[in-house]
Amino acid sequence: MKLSLSTAAAPSLSLDALDDAARGRGLDGLELVVETGDVAVLASRARAAGARIVALRAERLLDAAGAGLAWLSGELSVPASVPLAAVGDLPALARRFADAGGTLLLGVGTDLDQVVAALDALRRAGDGACLGLAWELRPGAESLKSSSAVLLAARARLRLVRLHGGGPEQREQDGRGVGPLFVDLAISGYGGSIVLTPSRPEELPRWSDWLSSRRLAGCGSTFPSGEHELDVRDVEPRDRLATILGAFGALPRGATLKITLDHDPSCMYFALEESQPAGTFEFRKVGDGPEVWNAEVTRTADA
Repeated sequence: MKLSLSTAAAPSLSLDALDDAARGRGLDGLELVVETGDVAVLASRARAAGARIVALRAERLLDAAGAGLAWLSGELSVPASVPLAAVGDLPALARRFADAGGTLLLGVGTDLDQVVAALDALRRAGDGACLGLAWELRPGAESLKSSSAVLLAARARLRLVRLHGGGPEQREQDGRGVGPLFVDLAISGYGGSIVLTPSRPEELPRWSDWLSSRRLAGCGSTFPSGEHELDVRDVEPRDRLATILGAFGALPRGATLKITLDHDPSCMYFALEESQPAGTFEFRKVGDGPEVWNAEVTRTADA
């Protein structure tokens, strides 16, 4: 799993500035929000900025046939998510995205009935390779009690997770089930992006302050120095294991993740042993507290 950032978090920033800010927070890329029909200009800007675009987002289809979004998805080789309610003729859209070499993801919430209905629509539409699901997580507005059932039903088609909150809103999510869900995602083998996006427009000033801060909070897995280092002492305790598993999932073969904690990291080893294939990692404790612990995890083989 890799944590990424939606451009909705700072709509006034240029793509290169936002990508730099994302790197400064340890985030692995950007979700590009598409609001206009001039997709050729968007593609040109993304390339000129050198931004790491991992996904597209459109709250509505830009035209009746979705041609523009399909073209942009294929041109940038990234999936495009659209709310399920905004999708009309799915078989026709599937053909459009398949012809363009793009991928269309239906945005669904943490509602098992909605997910089952979306999966049925995907089956009836055919063209499975170009279709999938984007899970819209809203911890502040919905219960995550059914998240395990949703993940079990959707995991074969799940290509993207969009977390409405996180980042500067992380503390408000404490106790809402986000941390355990991240662990479930890691154990299930989900390897896609988790896109952080503001839960509501009123939160934008906090996101701007958070992105401009020079203080790293260990929320991601990529750091400005290029080193694989993670300090989780400022991460909410219930979210630490998920953060570590996500960072490990982003490691290339042969790389080592250096982790700083304020507790014994032995539980992390058991979580890795449970979630990763045998022989894919090496784990070492470095030092033994009493206030600061360190550990190193090396990816020895691809999962």
